[in-house]
Amino acid sequence: MTTMTMPETAPISTSQRWSVGRWAARIGRFLAYGLIALTLGTVGFSLTLSLLVAGISTVIVWVGLPILVVGVLVARGFAAAERALQPVLLGGALPTPGAKRAPEGAGWMRRLLVPLTDPQRWLDALWVLVNFLLVLITFPLAVAWTVGAIGTIGGPVATVILAQVLPVAETNGLGELLGFTGSLAMVVDIGMQVAAGLFFLFTVGPLVRGLTALHRGIARGLLSSRYEDQQRLLRTQESRAAGRSAESAALRRLERDLHDGPQQRLVRASMDLARVEALAANAPEKAQTVLRETREQLGLTLDDLRRLSRGIAPPILVDRGLSAALTELAAISPVPTTVQSADLDLPEHVEIGVYYVVSESLTNAAKHARAESVQVEVVRIGDDARVRIQDDGRGGAEMRTGGGLAGLAGRVASLEGRLTVHSPAGEGTRVEAVIPCGS
Repeated sequence: MTTMTMPETAPISTSQRWSVGRWAARIGRFLAYGLIALTLGTVGFSLTLSLLVAGISTVIVWVGLPILVVGVLVARGFAAAERALQPVLLGGALPTPGAKRAPEGAGWMRRLLVPLTDPQRWLDALWVLVNFLLVLITFPLAVAWTVGAIGTIGGPVATVILAQVLPVAETNGLGELLGFTGSLAMVVDIGMQVAAGLFFLFTVGPLVRGLTALHRGIARGLLSSRYEDQQRLLRTQESRAAGRSAESAALRRLERDLHDGPQQRLVRASMDLARVEALAANAPEKAQTVLRETREQLGLTLDDLRRLSRGIAPPILVDRGLSAALTELAAISPVPTTVQSADLDLPEHVEIGVYYVVSESLTNAAKHARAESVQVEVVRIGDDARVRIQDDGRGGAEMRTGGGLAGLAGRVASLEGRLTVHSPAGEGTRVEAVIPCGS
């Protein structure tokens, strides 16, 4: 049975709603970050710039190389402090990219100069210079806007107090400059202070959010962008290695199964046909018996070939799509199977991967799980395709090295996906694979 599934809209959690406490805490955290960043930036900017300038100016006599190394290492230290400080006060993670290492057997001079060949060290130095100049602008701006917002209440209170304390001749305000006198001048002063304060009060939140996003974006671009590239490269390498391993294991298993099953039966069928030729003239009844046995052997060979080709994408997958192919798998499965899958627009390699996961899982459920029913669900969540196979069998499945589940995990990993198996004893087995559609 194939049914359409519609995505559910997640409700807005109460933690996402606006509140005065979170608003004030965000402003306070940015002010604290700005103060610390300004202090560290002053020291970092001075040290880094001095060392780099001194190193570049003396590099022609080789003395500058060690000075440059010290300069980029100092910048690395201040960048590490930012990676620890910013997630606490501004939120968001700033992972550290892997450092470039000297090759094995390199001499001490080459090891000494490795930091100068690491692009991230120069990005750290650039961040020290850029962030200091940036915080010189953003921190005073945030302080001024915060003070202006406080002036919504503080300004009128201060005006009233000064009017009571100071002589009348010394309380000239903006109201009197505009031509108002007496109490009306004070009312005008207070009104203008409240209006200006409300402007700062209503805009300090968006301003701080914008300044926070600016600092986070620059830090992410200079301090952590290479980490994402490194992780992407690592996943690609792991995916290729897993793909090669899974493909090799599948080929070895296919070769073994062909040798142990269909090949042996075909050899026997060939020998039996030779016997039929010899018996046809003198013992036709015995020849008929041998022909029946040969036909049975050929039927078993066809069954073996169908079993071996089950993991290969069938023509129905190409012609009619994934839902139809999964429905056919459910129809030929010995265990009653229900399929829930919408008509998803998935890349061809993702559809083949999903089909393979479902095919292998249904085979395992029929062979080992002693299940009475299986549910298959395929959905697309963002840029990922998720397939989940749940049976009500005896459970206890494990992902052992060289086992079927390990091979299935390798097949999914070759598509840069991930496979999880949850199989507590007596509670059935749930196999779930998530495959990125952009892999």
